[in-house]
Amino acid sequence: MDGVELLLAALALGASTGVADATSAAVRDAAESFRGLVRRRLTGEGQEALRAFEAGGTDSGVWQVHLADDLTRAGVDRDEQILSLARELLARAEAAGVRTEIGQVDLRGSKGVQLGSYSTQHNTFN
Repeated sequence: MDGVELLLAALALGASTGVADATSAAVRDAAESFRGLVRRRLTGEGQEALRAFEAGGTDSGVWQVHLADDLTRAGVDRDEQILSLARELLARAEAAGVRTEIGQVDLRGSKGVQLGSYSTQHNTFN
């Protein structure tokens, strides 16, 4: 994941329904704190894009694009402290059993595809 994808995945944590039920209070609190930190770095329209993204969850593709642009414009995607916190948050969520990937994948015509994080795959094609 690049910086923007990492940030969007971390920001999406808690934005969709079901995540609140599946995660521990510590992960939910960390996700909320993380969104607050990012929100403080964004100004004006960036905050609007974040609010819309949170309201629409990860299905809000248009707002993902707007938010990605705002994160890049504000330099949040290059802030190593925030990126480190995003990685830590996603690791905590995955340890709690929450799927943290976002986006759509088209696998038509694919062979030997593996989705997800931290897994191993061995293929033999004959």
